[in-house]
Amino acid sequence: MGVSLRVATLGGRCAAASALNDADAAFDAACDIFSQLEHAEWASCEKTKGGWDAFVCGVADAPHGAAVASALKFAGHWAALRGAGVLASHLNDDAAHADTSDTRRYRVAMRAYDRAEALAKAVASSSAPEAAAAALAADELVADVALAKAQLSLRSAVAELERGEGRDLSPEEKALLSDAETYAAAAVTAAEATGDPEHPRVGVAVACSADVYVAKAVLAAKGKGGVGDGAGVLFADGLYRNALRRFGTARPPTSVASDPDAAAGGAAPAHLRLVAAFAHAKYAAVLRASGANRASEAEAWSNAALKEWDDDFSERTGSEDVVPRENGGDARDSRGEEDAIRNAAGGIGSVGKTRAILDGQLMMPVVG
Repeated sequence: MGVSLRVATLGGRCAAASALNDADAAFDAACDIFSQLEHAEWASCEKTKGGWDAFVCGVADAPHGAAVASALKFAGHWAALRGAGVLASHLNDDAAHADTSDTRRYRVAMRAYDRAEALAKAVASSSAPEAAAAALAADELVADVALAKAQLSLRSAVAELERGEGRDLSPEEKALLSDAETYAAAAVTAAEATGDPEHPRVGVAVACSADVYVAKAVLAAKGKGGVGDGAGVLFADGLYRNALRRFGTARPPTSVASDPDAAAGGAAPAHLRLVAAFAHAKYAAVLRASGANRASEAEAWSNAALKEWDDDFSERTGSEDVVPRENGGDARDSRGEEDAIRNAAGGIGSVGKTRAILDGQLMMPVVG
């Protein structure tokens, strides 16, 4: 029980640091989570031979079971964002050390997500009175882990294909793309099952499905001189619109929640401004890829994205009110967290490469 409580506490620290954009503190907490879990698994194996299953059984009926599952999810985020070199040592898995960096990153992050999902499902089905509150949160975590898996599979597929440009997809690469699509659909279904099909959480999952269509369109056009499969871009356009409606921004906002004219300007609610900004930036990229006739619309969405992002990060990043276009544009430097929003708005080829993971629990991107 002591180890699980420490993991839950570290998870809270990791989530808070992620929300505050303190990447170093979040990654340190993630490393500590893996260290604690390695100890717990080793101890369980020694005492009961049950390993991870014994750990799950010991936590599923506890009041903090969902907090432990959340900690595992955030540990997975940082394995995916920062790389698995440090975290792989906590796997106690010789095969992991023989993998390439990107493959190891995938293995460590996916293992964390798998464990978060298993624990969340166990907590959600617990009949223990002590776990009643945790069970409510666990349903949302199941949806969020599916969302995380979709993004990880997409990132991994894009990374593999960047190394193999000019050739056909391998079976492994096809499987990663298929996994991304499957997990994204599962995230939408699980998010809707939490009770409100119009909740912004569903919008985050729908936006992830749009990302998959964009990536498939871009990859289909590799070596063919185009911006992608027009049908795929068209599907993504509709999905992003679907997501934006759930964020309360059916049209490009001209203000942010802290402005006096927030309502008239169509601002996203304050707690959704960062996840909305990320979706706005990616939608702007899709509009640019749709043709010159949508350039002004794309500009409106990208300006909205940067304005929303700057509302939080401008003092730290020294950002300027310009988002680079897909084929050049203003080349002035940006730094820090702002890179994520600029890269997302810069072109559809950024899907799967941006150092950010959309998180449904925080309702914002976790930026690495």
